[in-house]
Amino acid sequence: MDAITQLDGKLLIGIQQALNADWLTPIMKVITAFGEYGIFWILVCLVLLAFKKTRRIGIICTLSLALTFILCNGIIKPLVDRERPFESFSAVQPFLPHPGDASFPSGHTANAMGPAWGMFIGSRDRYAPMGWQGEGVPARTVHKWSIAAIVLALLIGLSRMYLGMHYPSDVLAAILVGMMATTVVYESVRKYEGKHGIIGEHIKRKTD
Repeated sequence: MDAITQLDGKLLIGIQQALNADWLTPIMKVITAFGEYGIFWILVCLVLLAFKKTRRIGIICTLSLALTFILCNGIIKPLVDRERPFESFSAVQPFLPHPGDASFPSGHTANAMGPAWGMFIGSRDRYAPMGWQGEGVPARTVHKWSIAAIVLALLIGLSRMYLGMHYPSDVLAAILVGMMATTVVYESVRKYEGKHGIIGEHIKRKTD
């Protein structure tokens, strides 16, 4: 066993021992369910896509979720093929059955952070609040919801460690994968908009 895995295992065991409580376990199971199969985040994206005022953010979040899933679950997990922590450390207590795939990185966390980060960086864009006719949800409102989404994504990452499903490095890598994938999507969208106008709208962006 390599030094990184040893350190990761010790950190995870410390986290479990510090946080483990009978009342907290069911709460962590509920939190982790928000990342299960990406269903919650798919629904969030669909809601954003359904309304003209949030369609641009919805497109960014949907593409971010798709790219994050491809990178995390389709490429990195099979390549690294890391064992789950409870398979390598007997002191790690699993509170859920084996998910059936590799440990690195955390798919729950990555697929939550992707669209959450998309909402965040999109809300900071001065064109984010623009809707179909230039009227949309105020950027401040989108920003507040994006902060809540990021907090939820981080809590999902914590729940994955608490429940013994992932090492700390699995969660950290997942956060980075989600953020980087979303940044690629966002910059690609901005480049597209520079040539074709605001994505998700029929009207062209007016230049200052």
